Amino acid sequence: MERLEILVGGAADTTGRRGARLSAAADTGRLLRLAPARYVDADAWRRADPGTRHVARVRAVHGRLSERLIVSHASAAALHGLPWRGEFPDVVEVIDTQRTTTQSLRSVRKHPGQNRSLQTVRMTTTGRRVTDIVVTAIDIAIAHELRLSVPILDVVLRRGVDRAALTTELAGRSAVHGRARATAAIELADALSGSPGESVARVALDEVGAPRPELQREFHDDAGFVARVDFWFPEQGVVLEFDGRAKYTDASMRDAGTTAADVVYAEKRREDRLRRVPGVNGIGRFGWTEANDAELLRALLRSCGVPMVERSFRTVR
Repeated sequence: MERLEILVGGAADTTGRRGARLSAAADTGRLLRLAPARYVDADAWRRADPGTRHVARVRAVHGRLSERLIVSHASAAALHGLPWRGEFPDVVEVIDTQRTTTQSLRSVRKHPGQNRSLQTVRMTTTGRRVTDIVVTAIDIAIAHELRLSVPILDVVLRRGVDRAALTTELAGRSAVHGRARATAAIELADALSGSPGESVARVALDEVGAPRPELQREFHDDAGFVARVDFWFPEQGVVLEFDGRAKYTDASMRDAGTTAADVVYAEKRREDRLRRVPGVNGIGRFGWTEANDAELLRALLRSCGVPMVERSFRTVR
């Protein structure tokens, strides 16, 4: 992950001249003020990905935080390199081991941590304590919708964390609002998920009551390997593929020298061959439009012959 340089004024500048220059540059838009006397280059900020931006925000406020404060929730997720849907919060999230209620300040949101037993790790650059990856994942699963937490849990499992460790961490929490949602997220999480987009798509399928599909199923014919598909419904013989726009619109995601038209043609050839594999009765494709519209997704599943049932647990987007 690329690091953004934090430019420091304030007490670190005994002459006051550097701080004045930085403040003036922020006023003109060349710098962005992340915290009092802490700045980054505005162009570099715009080029950086959301995780890099939020890590810079954590580093910017580090020196202003009490030692007892532990980086947590979304901020810990950024430090652990976990996926996040959209932009990270514009405040640094911490756990205060002396608080019993949440407190929101200009640059920091403090979560209650009194009497909590926390597993932590240390930031390499500052030594600041951060909730470990299991605690972080469960904090997020409790506080956020499945469309945000399941992609994180998928990555946590893929990194080798046992599902039982997640369940144990949740069971050790006192009665909390969001426990049922977190339980559902842990149950749905799967290390085989191919991308955060596929994770969200799987949540969407679950929301409309589709059967739980097999992930990353490989198919072969007499000539050899045919395809590895996103979702396979074995009882119906149906393949579902989740198509984000990136592989068609982002040249960096295509092989050198290939065009979007080449990608479409290759997908057509792959799909034709897949349809000829015994046991494959149908192939459907969906993207963000269907994942964000339950009626469109239901219509697609019905057209492919995938049954749906009412779920006892409904997620809230």
